[in-house]
Amino acid sequence: MANDLTEEFAILNAINGGVVALDQQERVVYWNAWMASATGHSAAHVHGKSLTAIFPDLNAKRLESAVKAAITSGVSTGISHVLNATPLPLCTQSGRTLIHDITVSPVDRRPHAACLLFITDVTMATRREQYLRDQQKARYNAVVESASDVIMTIDSAGLVQMANPAAALQFGYTMDELMGKDAALLFDDSSDWASTWRATLDAANPSKSRELIAIRKDGSTSYVEASASRWNMGSHSVVTVILRDITERRAINEALRASETAARTSAAALAELNQSLEKHVEQRTAQLMKAEEALRQSQKMEAIGQLTGGIAHDFNNLLQGITGSLHVSQKLVALGRIGEIDRFLKAAIDSAYRAASLTHRLLAFSRQQPIDPRPLNENELISSMQELLRHTIGETVQMKFNAASDLWLVRCDANQLENAILNLAINARDAMPDGGTLTFETFNAVLNGDEAAAREVLPGEYVCLRLGDTGEGMTEEVKAKVFEPFFTTKAIGKGTGLGLSMIYGFVKQSDGGILIDSEVGKGTTIEICLPRHDGPADAEATDDADPQDSRADRGEVVLVVEDEGIVRVLVVEVLKELGYYALQAENAAAAVKILQSTQRIDLLITDLGLPDMSGDQVAKIGRASRKNLKVLFMTGYADKAASRSFLGKGMEIITKPFNMDVMAAKIREIIEGA
Repeated sequence: MANDLTEEFAILNAINGGVVALDQQERVVYWNAWMASATGHSAAHVHGKSLTAIFPDLNAKRLESAVKAAITSGVSTGISHVLNATPLPLCTQSGRTLIHDITVSPVDRRPHAACLLFITDVTMATRREQYLRDQQKARYNAVVESASDVIMTIDSAGLVQMANPAAALQFGYTMDELMGKDAALLFDDSSDWASTWRATLDAANPSKSRELIAIRKDGSTSYVEASASRWNMGSHSVVTVILRDITERRAINEALRASETAARTSAAALAELNQSLEKHVEQRTAQLMKAEEALRQSQKMEAIGQLTGGIAHDFNNLLQGITGSLHVSQKLVALGRIGEIDRFLKAAIDSAYRAASLTHRLLAFSRQQPIDPRPLNENELISSMQELLRHTIGETVQMKFNAASDLWLVRCDANQLENAILNLAINARDAMPDGGTLTFETFNAVLNGDEAAAREVLPGEYVCLRLGDTGEGMTEEVKAKVFEPFFTTKAIGKGTGLGLSMIYGFVKQSDGGILIDSEVGKGTTIEICLPRHDGPADAEATDDADPQDSRADRGEVVLVVEDEGIVRVLVVEVLKELGYYALQAENAAAAVKILQSTQRIDLLITDLGLPDMSGDQVAKIGRASRKNLKVLFMTGYADKAASRSFLGKGMEIITKPFNMDVMAAKIREIIEGA
């Protein structure tokens, strides 16, 4: 009869899983080829032996109970894997340990066969489950995207928050249709689904696997084995569900149960069943390959040209706007058409400020931009920008802010950091033309060794700001060039290519580091790390100064030192209009002569880059005889201005080109000792 069993179950040698038949004395009477390969024991070697004799280290309690229930009571039992503690210690001939599920079913082939054991290799699925538990906050990764099993994240309301491509294939929906869908609508018996999902959400341990009937969009059904585990997303709990299609396995079980009711299954019927299963596997394989190809195609990006005109092109356009507007204004004045010149003067001023902005961006990249570092809290800064950011990124992009509750202070230029955040938000928005999610995250970090080296900073304590989008992502070639000036992937006229280079310069100038991580089709994450500031935060300042408050009211005397005649004349004219008594010197020598006289001087305004002597040297000479002399430095470009290290008490700096109202307010602030 043993040979009869071997012939009857011969079809099971082709199954990718183990099949063992036991008689009423729990001795092996059938052992398929998969078991021989997985254990290294041949069918002849194990025939007539008990499982404990074959596996001395057998974890027999659960298995023994299931076998007895099948033989004595005709009850089928499923034994799910337990990580690192499976019932049968299977190990392939190559030495790879297997993790598996076991189904014990009764058969009516007595006295020769009393029950069947079906062993399914779930090694990869088990390790994937363990990985997902360890990486609770990871939503999309290579394992999930390429998994053949369905993986979905369900929130506390029972709605789908994340699904992998296998889910779309399993249920016949697009990814967009699955997002936000009530998961109960995906299963035939919503009560079974609800108990699986709710029990897992309310418990700390992963749920036991159970069978559910999945409903495709077209109404067809399939059988799936569901396992679920809970993890926390911030203050909310969600459930990750893994579904394995067991339609084929059920078909095999049903076929075997049908064969148990007959005296003998004919060879022709078994051959037909095998052909049907093979055809089904081929169809599913073709569907998977087609879906994977569609995914790869959707992730490809068309190469975009690089803006190569550079600074000459940009400045020529800006200078044309300035000179052209002034030339037209000059002609209108000559014709006596004074009322028509306002719009041309405004155009010239706008072009001049755009040129100044371009210069500041270049200086930021070269780390020459004058900065005003102050202690600040990044959480408060981002919170103050919420409304601006929401208006900037638009309604199609969802914005999230995960703020560390105990965030350290940093010391940097608040305006520069605001500009950096705004630039990164705009870039993220442009990378998500169809909408997506932009996440801001702040956290404290102690960077050591490789972590510090990757960000090009010294080891130590840093405050990190991470911005992540779900946009198009970048290729490795684009990532290598994003910080280069004038490099852009945007169309001509849509960007200068200075945004990220400006951010890079600001971060480096602030002794910080920047790290970029991007993958085509997955999105981009940019992390800015700035050194921790141990001191207290500065008192909040206000920029809402009234120009009328800048007027002189005590006959203050201001000495202006500037070698550029037109600049000197403009500054002196503004001072006179504000009621100050203005003295002027065209070089350092003339300024020193006045400073060493008995002339009253309340404020010294000097250019830093004088031809015969630097502005700070002039200030030092003036302070030698006038200990409390207030000083306002003007600069268009200076290495020292970048660090402000030379500024003492009662000294400030203003960067050319500047708004005259801003200069007036700065003068009043310095004179009054603010």
